[in-house]
Amino acid sequence: MVNLGTNLPGGAAGGGNDPSGRRLTWFEAIAASPRPAVVDHAADGDRVELSGRVLANWAAKTANLLDIEGHGPGSTVLMDLPLGWKSLALLLGAARAGVEVRFASVSSSAPSGPGSVDLVVSGTPGAWSEHPADLWSVSQGTLRSSGASEVSEASEPLEALPSPDAQVPSHALDYAAEVQMQADQCHLPLPGTSLPSLVEAWEDLAAIGPEDDAGAPLSRWSHRERGLVVAAAGGRLDRGTARAVVGTWDRGHPVVLVPERDTDLGGASARLVEAERLGSASR
Repeated sequence: MVNLGTNLPGGAAGGGNDPSGRRLTWFEAIAASPRPAVVDHAADGDRVELSGRVLANWAAKTANLLDIEGHGPGSTVLMDLPLGWKSLALLLGAARAGVEVRFASVSSSAPSGPGSVDLVVSGTPGAWSEHPADLWSVSQGTLRSSGASEVSEASEPLEALPSPDAQVPSHALDYAAEVQMQADQCHLPLPGTSLPSLVEAWEDLAAIGPEDDAGAPLSRWSHRERGLVVAAAGGRLDRGTARAVVGTWDRGHPVVLVPERDTDLGGASARLVEAERLGSASR
């Protein structure tokens, strides 16, 4: 089964009902699902699967950490992150916290003026050591969970491998370590709009898409009948990819990341996608 669960009507602020008949919010609908929301085949050669419940758990912890560190509605967070499951968890956590998000296409491409960015969340924190904003260091290591490469409800408590980056500035917060200490539930007010609408308002710092070695644009993601395929190798999280990801969750489908530079998949990745039963490409 690859369907995330309860379909969320496009443009709606929630989807489905709980046992009492109450309409679920968009975050509750994701958190209620035991089915895959993210399957990452590009995580150090492992297959990492996050159900809707596990993804929402990471997002709730992230939103709580943002709140504790003083970042909420009205704050601007710059994401300088590669494509990976942890980046997608951070994406959902930022939406849950109600912060504004900008995406950096290239490390240290953020404006440095006072107040322009309140927090930089980066997989290459050394590049931001002189930036005046708060700084979080994010490694993209796989999960350590009972020796398995898949995350399930029966796994050990979530634990991310520490960052191997020797260039982490001393003032940077270690996201992987700090997020584990946060509560599993987030009681902050939920932003009063749909998830796709939240992300629609976010922006890239530069309108430059990924290119191949010859300068031609790369196709980083492809919609399938029952999910989204994301070519993660060498890619960065940007607004276009974020919109495609949350739109896929909004339709109740999973996001599958593969170790390719574009969606013209090689044989091995094509077989991985086929095994996830996403169906044929759709327009």
